[in-house]
Amino acid sequence: MKKWYKLDNAAKLFPSVTNTKNTSVYRISAVLTNPVDVDALQQAADTVFDRFPMFTVKLRRGVFWNYLESSTDKIVIAEDQQYPCRNIDPTTNNGYLFKVLYYNNRVSVEVFHALTDGNGAVEFLKSLLYYYLMYMGHEIDTEDRILLADSGVDIHDMEDAFRRYYKDCYVESVRNSRAYHIKGTAFEQFGNNVVHGVVSASQLNALAKQKGSTITAYLSALLSYSIYQTRIKYSKSNAPVVIAVPVNLRKAFPSRTLRNFFGVVNLGARITEDTTLDELIFRMNEMLKYKTGKENLQNIIYNNVALERNKATLFVPLFLKNWFVNLGFHMLGESKRTLTLSNIGNITLPQQMYKHVELIEALVYPSNKSPMNCGISSVNDKLVITFTRNIVESDILQYFFSTLAGEAGLEVKIYSNDWGISE
Repeated sequence: MKKWYKLDNAAKLFPSVTNTKNTSVYRISAVLTNPVDVDALQQAADTVFDRFPMFTVKLRRGVFWNYLESSTDKIVIAEDQQYPCRNIDPTTNNGYLFKVLYYNNRVSVEVFHALTDGNGAVEFLKSLLYYYLMYMGHEIDTEDRILLADSGVDIHDMEDAFRRYYKDCYVESVRNSRAYHIKGTAFEQFGNNVVHGVVSASQLNALAKQKGSTITAYLSALLSYSIYQTRIKYSKSNAPVVIAVPVNLRKAFPSRTLRNFFGVVNLGARITEDTTLDELIFRMNEMLKYKTGKENLQNIIYNNVALERNKATLFVPLFLKNWFVNLGFHMLGESKRTLTLSNIGNITLPQQMYKHVELIEALVYPSNKSPMNCGISSVNDKLVITFTRNIVESDILQYFFSTLAGEAGLEVKIYSNDWGISE
């Protein structure tokens, strides 16, 4: 008998706002030390199937809400042949909203955001890699860092943590102005170009600490400064640069859920020719510190859940809910941010797995209003800063990485998928 599940609070947004140019599909990839063995990877996918029931579901439309229905169809791995973060067509994917892809040394998991956030996707990828390496003949002590297939599904993995931690509270609403939006030339063949920059995680952390900052605040400031120096400085715009930073709520509100449990905080600044990078780093760090405080995060949970709990919305037909959600997303979300910077942090693996994994990459899908977004992840002291964009212009990226390599003095290794780059 098939089971069905309610979408978690954050997940309800994504089916309403998704289209071919705003796919809501992100990617987490592991670059391995050796080429991928397809048969072993398929075995691994078969093995983890029952451990992640919130992945092996199909999206169904109800009268008032979308919902998820369990499925027993196989996870079919596929060679990665197109640009990343494409719209997932369930009819060509056994009905699923995620994909397991491989190419040369890379194993990628692409996920429609209605299923889970970056934390859930990382846990799935870790389990997949563990069993893949096991089927390749490697013995690995899990050190309790892997969700094992035979451990059974924990009820805590399935919880909607937004509902668990919701509580009524007083929230002030602030009407923010529209953010600066990056403009550019669409690629001749539609798709996403990806540029990765690899730096030493420990050296970048030391540099950020020297500035009295965290890595996330430091890179948010540098990215904002790069946008000003390459774009705003030469325009008449006085709109603020706003970096949207997803925050893993599990750190403030303990939960083992494998569903979505994140909030988004906006780090904004109006930058002028008198603004220094050091000043911007300080401002971004103070803002991030305040906005990721538990009280402010509790407000985010309240705002996310309050509308869903409003009895007036319970019996509004789904097509009307979709219209209002889509309108709200563009007016209150897309228009209020310049781009997203998502730092999924350092990936913790069993010690015996590290030698098999070169890099972890995090790719954040671009959208109409945010044609360039940034993902950050690290493993083995290698921190990867990944820009995914659907426009030709690369001036912001060049300034950003040049500053990291020049003024910051870090060694930066750059590689790309070269999508849209003319020979």
